[in-house]
Amino acid sequence: MSALAIEITGERTAVARGAGAEEVDLTADKGQSIHAVIAAYSRKHSADAGAPVEVVVNEAGRTNYLTVEPDGNVSRSLPTGPIAAAAGREVPQVDVAPEPVTMSVAPIGHLPVSAPDTMWREGNVQKQRPPVPWQRPNPDTSVRRSQAHASTRSTRPAMSVLAAPEITPGSSEPARTGIRGRLNAVLNLGLAPKPESAEMRHRAAIAAITGPIPGFSIVTVANPKGGVGKTPIAVGLNAVIAQHRGAGSTVCADVAEVGGSLADRVSVPPRAGQDVLALVAAQAAAPGSIRPSELSRFLSRQPGGEDVVAGIFDGFDGAALGYDDVESLANVLSEHREILIADTGNNRLAGSWQWATSNANVLVVPVPLRRDAAAAAHRMLLDLAAAAGSDILARTIVVITDGPGDAPMVEIEAVDAFLEVGVHSVRRMPFEPLFASGERIATSQLRSTTTESLTVVAGAVVELIAHAAG
Repeated sequence: MSALAIEITGERTAVARGAGAEEVDLTADKGQSIHAVIAAYSRKHSADAGAPVEVVVNEAGRTNYLTVEPDGNVSRSLPTGPIAAAAGREVPQVDVAPEPVTMSVAPIGHLPVSAPDTMWREGNVQKQRPPVPWQRPNPDTSVRRSQAHASTRSTRPAMSVLAAPEITPGSSEPARTGIRGRLNAVLNLGLAPKPESAEMRHRAAIAAITGPIPGFSIVTVANPKGGVGKTPIAVGLNAVIAQHRGAGSTVCADVAEVGGSLADRVSVPPRAGQDVLALVAAQAAAPGSIRPSELSRFLSRQPGGEDVVAGIFDGFDGAALGYDDVESLANVLSEHREILIADTGNNRLAGSWQWATSNANVLVVPVPLRRDAAAAAHRMLLDLAAAAGSDILARTIVVITDGPGDAPMVEIEAVDAFLEVGVHSVRRMPFEPLFASGERIATSQLRSTTTESLTVVAGAVVELIAHAAG
């Protein structure tokens, strides 16, 4: 991974230096921020190199570390190695890791070698092995035997030398896309994809999606500006996660105060009674009695195995979804699903909106390249950070979406503003005609670039869920 060291020397000036390169003076034009110039320069450097670039920006003694991908995605990071300093200037170094601690780790799925003999496993539950009544060992001999066993276990390898070497998922598979993929298909070769290629990023995202998570988690898709693509993003993430984690692992719920467009956008529309309030009412009538077979009555199963809970139907005159309603919904779903994707409305004062944002393990914010949509999202994040602390920003992913009528210059300023307030990462999604059409979304009809982008975003979401547990 190449590196850039950039020092901001004035309100509109900066100096950039990379390994083996001369100093480059950066200057912002009138009406343009120096941060926007730095973002554009870093993106061009990454695109020219065809690989991610690690950028360290030093401004008045404060240092920010960013990783810029060739496709324009930007995320905060810690340095992976030494970063070249500009001539005559020092770049502050950060101690990114404590002293290493040596640990003995057993292979996944096997009992640790140091575990007592009385422990055994059944599924994912660790239990005490029941004692055998006719065995009553002499205390003295049992002590000597346990010491001997402990000595033997301390020198015994955790895995047999005859075991086949571990295979990292996706690493040994031949390339299927790009030039190498075409060569493999035409010439029957086995060329592996480049480590920094889009295909390897896609495979890494799939590996992240299928990884372990701590339990029931809530992913909230929010932006108080209407028409920014919250529902298509929620539907897409729901489908991609279910595709790789398995059917019935995730559910998307419309938690808008008076119902949103989720029921009108999914491939299989919900029937009467398959909505949030009906499920909440059933839970209230018989608390704790909803079993998986009964839960399916309230969910609309989609072709990919993902589930959907619609918003409020017209039959509930005068009803509105409140804070307690969404909390009851989550309590029921937490017993049967791993992930709840909350598709929010536009009313920030609604109790359902406040529950979804305050309880989110991960916040996904769709932002079209329009100044009004970017400003609304930015104000929302500032307010959430003021109310709940900056921790929510570290669990936020902003998804920049392309579309007709976009203003490309807004992207540089928006990305810079979101990263400046502490957003975890900013991802980019290409224009998807099916999302913009207002028609029902069949994920099999999405463009391949859209599916790949959704997979990368979903991988980042699950990684945040997993790391939060650690």
